[in-house]
Amino acid sequence: MPSLLPQQDVRTGRDRLEVLTALIGGPDFDPALRGGVLKIPLAHPVYPWSCTAFDCARPRWRRYAMCAVHAGQWQEAEARGVSRSHFLRSAELLPATEMPEESMCRICPQRPAFSLQLVLCFRHRNRWLSYLKRLPGRGEAEFERWLADQPSLPGYGKCRVDVCAELAASPLGLCGAHERGHIRAGRPGGARLPKNYVATYERRDHPVPVTCEDQVAFRTWRRAQLPVHRTGQVNLRGLRPLLRAEFQWGMHVHGLQPTTVWQLTWVQSLADECQRRDVQSLAGLEASVFRRGYHQRMVQEMQEALRKVYFTPSDTRDAGYIETEHFGVCSPHRSSYT
Repeated sequence: MPSLLPQQDVRTGRDRLEVLTALIGGPDFDPALRGGVLKIPLAHPVYPWSCTAFDCARPRWRRYAMCAVHAGQWQEAEARGVSRSHFLRSAELLPATEMPEESMCRICPQRPAFSLQLVLCFRHRNRWLSYLKRLPGRGEAEFERWLADQPSLPGYGKCRVDVCAELAASPLGLCGAHERGHIRAGRPGGARLPKNYVATYERRDHPVPVTCEDQVAFRTWRRAQLPVHRTGQVNLRGLRPLLRAEFQWGMHVHGLQPTTVWQLTWVQSLADECQRRDVQSLAGLEASVFRRGYHQRMVQEMQEALRKVYFTPSDTRDAGYIETEHFGVCSPHRSSYT
């Protein structure tokens, strides 16, 4: 999809990126918002994502600052007259169903865990299941003894999708999510592994051959993919450098006077939409190009934060408006753009 914006002057974009880079590197900038993959603490003061029920290990849902299960239970409890504080203290402890970060195999630190319950890679999960079939009824102590005898296996490196920060799950060079996406898309480029490659090659310590009918098509598919969504993370690696810095600065400024809640899933979906459309900068972008209302509101707020950085008082005068914060006039309940 072509870019939504006309080509900017190269020097203007470079100058703006230098200014934002300096601000982002400053001592007052929120360190959680630096980098290509933002890893947000679960109790972040502006972007918290943990369920507020006591000791619940699940991420919050869209409403009530609770996970989906506790949000449903709270609606029923509230109808019965239960106070919110009592409900949160007495709510059932729920185990995590998804991990904020990629989980590694407890035996092979270079391979992702295929089973979150066992924390084992695909190979070792299958080995353990085969072991159980031969010796059924073994308990936790036997599992620990089995673990001690297992060799660590080499990994497959990073996922070859340009924006992905995950480990590859197979010799194909894709993480589990992107490998499944590649299959759903009909295997663009014809990249595939041999059948039974584990038994035929890996168990004999032979390199696994990867066939690819069209390397260009496979590379094009990889470049077009979006990042894997992780709870508590915002992946900005697919954005152009200036746009990435604008997202980081916009999120930081939003935290200074947060008047509305920005869910991390909203920020990630906006970044994904900008990647799809190859947006170069938020400056001059019409927020109405985005279909979702919360995307439009977020873009408008980010643009307001950027105006105070990009334009001097003389620039705003020439453009026919006044940025009151340039003159020390700030109201927390109204825009400084007049």
